[in-house]
Amino acid sequence: MNTLPLIITGLSGTAGRFSGIAGQMLQDRLELLALELREAKIRFIQALLLACMGIVFFLLGLLLLVLACLYVLPGEWRLYGLAGTALVSLLAGAIVFIVLRRHLVRKPLAFEQSLTELQKDMTCFSTRI
Repeated sequence: MNTLPLIITGLSGTAGRFSGIAGQMLQDRLELLALELREAKIRFIQALLLACMGIVFFLLGLLLLVLACLYVLPGEWRLYGLAGTALVSLLAGAIVFIVLRRHLVRKPLAFEQSLTELQKDMTCFSTRI
């Protein structure tokens, strides 16, 4: 009968240590999640700036090319010049957006490290003895 309090004390000590370890693991995972969220925010702002710069240069190039071609060409060729410069400007803008898309696809998935660590934790605790 005297061993029952010792068993209960041992179990409560083990449960306390386990909850301390679990709390520390949760804190580590939340810190990693916050870091990855900050990185995702930086990547989003970079992509947004690239998109805005692409749009501005696309429209500026389109305007300047159209004006230059219309100024240089004789009257009967102005329509063809307008179409050609518009095509070139659209192609330059499309190239900028393709570069932006490649930039976004190349970056890793947001929170990938957190998901990997959580998978490791799940496999660690789900092993059967």
